Amino acid sequence: MAKRFIISEEERSDIRSIYGLVTEQNESPELKKGIQCFLNKKGHRDDKNQPLKVDGLLGDSVKQALSKYQSKIGVYPVDGIWGPATQSKMPDSDVQIFKSCVSQEGSIIDKGIHFLGLD
Repeated sequence: MAKRFIISEEERSDIRSIYGLVTEQNESPELKKGIQCFLNKKGHRDDKNQPLKVDGLLGDSVKQALSKYQSKIGVYPVDGIWGPATQSKMPDSDVQIFKSCVSQEGSIIDKGIHFLGLD
């Protein structure tokens, strides 16, 4: 059974400086699909200029597209990882697009939360 650890950005940075790249995995496939949907709606593609497959898997093509988006909105360092650094730099209009994508790709509960404006 896998264990989940929640660490601060400072701890994450310390770990990365010692061990190199550490990727984050979100437990929600709906959130992963929402990220892919969002990047497609924003026109960010992989390095082959292909739209992302909305399958809930955050592989290399998503990382490439997310890195392009992070560069555009001023995230530093650009790491291709969806997290607080990316979310804090998103313009309000992008936040609304992202919420819509999470609702679109999510469960009936996600759709209800979005409909009620609670997201």
